[in-house]
Amino acid sequence: MKWTVLPVFLFWVLNVSAQQLFIKGKVTDLETGEGVSFAHVGICGKSIGTVANDLGEFEFHIPDKVLNDSLCATAIGYATFKVAVQELKGKNRFDILLKPTVSYLQNILVKDEKITGKRVVAKAIARIPRNYPKKPFNLKGYYRDYLKKNNQYVSMLEAVIEVDDKGFRKPIDRTLIKINQLRYSRNYIDNLTGYVTDYENDSTKILLHGVASSYSGNEFLNLYYHNPIRNHITAVPFIGVFDTFADRNYDFKIEYYTTIDGKEVYVINISTGRKFKFTHVSIKGQLFIRTDNYAIVKFNYAYFVTKRLETKKLFELNVEYREFQDKMYLKYFSYMNYFQLLTLDGKVDISLFREFFINKINAADYTPIDKKTAIDITRPLYLQEAPNDAGFWLTYNRTLLEQPLME
Repeated sequence: MKWTVLPVFLFWVLNVSAQQLFIKGKVTDLETGEGVSFAHVGICGKSIGTVANDLGEFEFHIPDKVLNDSLCATAIGYATFKVAVQELKGKNRFDILLKPTVSYLQNILVKDEKITGKRVVAKAIARIPRNYPKKPFNLKGYYRDYLKKNNQYVSMLEAVIEVDDKGFRKPIDRTLIKINQLRYSRNYIDNLTGYVTDYENDSTKILLHGVASSYSGNEFLNLYYHNPIRNHITAVPFIGVFDTFADRNYDFKIEYYTTIDGKEVYVINISTGRKFKFTHVSIKGQLFIRTDNYAIVKFNYAYFVTKRLETKKLFELNVEYREFQDKMYLKYFSYMNYFQLLTLDGKVDISLFREFFINKINAADYTPIDKKTAIDITRPLYLQEAPNDAGFWLTYNRTLLEQPLME
């Protein structure tokens, strides 16, 4: 399979189906002019949509069955944008401006001793069983993982994946996974094994800084396993058991509140406390928690280590949920793992990225995946049997990479 490097938009504009309305554009902060990372762009009130990339850029193939509906763009900290799909006809590009809705806490709230960051976090964790789905559901979305070597893209795999999740009360090993489409760059296997999975058995490579995260199953299941909200009763790498997160030696500070879909949200900064167990480790992160039902909307977490007076980020996690049919469902999830190797060619900085962007949720109309079509979760994705239809990728809603893709 030979792929070439193309500009990020070029591949998408070729041969677009006449049965779909296609738009591309950028979601931008109305006040600052900066792109809004991971904004959700989709059909209002439905699970059909896509997620903008880090720069706010998006592309959306709108099915003809929703041409009489409206398009909405949402992001934490912004008022919802809404426009009739009919108004998009004839437009190849449609940029979206989102109005910020950040408000600082009133003095009376700050002085209320009962409202503290730690108490809000503890209450949010305790309400996970109430706010997230107990019954089985399907997630359909776009998965990709890629490597950077010395901050340059070197390989990538992407797939369209269906997840049959048996609900938050069931362990992750009950989850079934189906791959609808899969493709990867020509050098993907060599880079993944050489720099991630097999380097410990390679005497020509020595780990200088960092630590590879624990692996369980294949690449996608490994990502899904790292979700601390979905797996809140299980110890996940770097974070541990999320149910005890509020009881550990972190500082939780309510910085301000904002809105998401018209709901007020606490924004709580997370940092290492004074008595944190490891003096060479520091943590930075934020929790976004709704004020009405204490649902966790977003969680980001970064893990830093100081070694020989040099501080490096080893791990970063970002997970965001959105409300659908009165429960919170995954919107996107990603983690990044950073480490440094000594090779025959000298020092090499490696960045491993894994991301899953949801573009459809089936809850009330849940249909279990046939076990005969589910993948073997013990085998890497590149060894799974799955179609790679070039025509399919032309009209699929995937999230753009912030730099040119290898097509």
